[in-house]
Amino acid sequence: MPESASQPPPDAPRAPAPLRAAIYIDGFNLYYPIHESGMHQLKWTNLWKLGELICEPHNATLVKAVFCTALPKHYPDKHGRHVTFNAAQRANGVTVILGHHLYDGERWNEKQTDINVALSLIVDGLEDVYDVAILVSADSDQAATAKMFAEKLKGKKLLAVSPPERPVSDKVKPYVWKSFTLGLPLLERCVMNAPVMGKTGLINRPKEYDPPADWVHPDDRAKGKPGKPPKVWSKAYKAEK
Repeated sequence: MPESASQPPPDAPRAPAPLRAAIYIDGFNLYYPIHESGMHQLKWTNLWKLGELICEPHNATLVKAVFCTALPKHYPDKHGRHVTFNAAQRANGVTVILGHHLYDGERWNEKQTDINVALSLIVDGLEDVYDVAILVSADSDQAATAKMFAEKLKGKKLLAVSPPERPVSDKVKPYVWKSFTLGLPLLERCVMNAPVMGKTGLINRPKEYDPPADWVHPDDRAKGKPGKPPKVWSKAYKAEK
């Protein structure tokens, strides 16, 4: 067959190239709704996969995932689980940026997470890392980030995603392309295997994140069988606008 015969005509429409996407996650903002759901297995979520699933409906390819958090050194057990979780994220290609905790005389307060999210998102946009930025947070303080994005990163898109059972802030919505609330079923699809292979060996899931005995990962469920439901389902995975 002549080479020209296999080529599309010059005026044939071409499929749009996938958009480059990067996801920026406020760790504590995501953690607490999951904890409140009682589905502790969701704490063992592959954040890179979460980004990929969010990208699917938007013809986007995930190129970077950033997880901003702080190690609770004042709680040794939680600290150990957090270190393990961070190691599993790095093994899956996620960039982990750490803040810190500060004691104010009455309690420990997490610091820098929201600032690290904002700085990472804006700097990566200025360096043309992505076409679409995915901001996972329900924090109304991120309205300043969204406003700066709209003013300085024209031609790029901001997708605002709130954790389960949390609305996207009304202060953020005016500056974004689309927004929606994560559903627990989407997070279920991102639960990692109990051991994750890291650079230096296996990373074992903390027992506190073990699923119930009758829970089945969505990838392993028979068609039409949803598995054990959570106590409260959050909104379905659906764009708000």
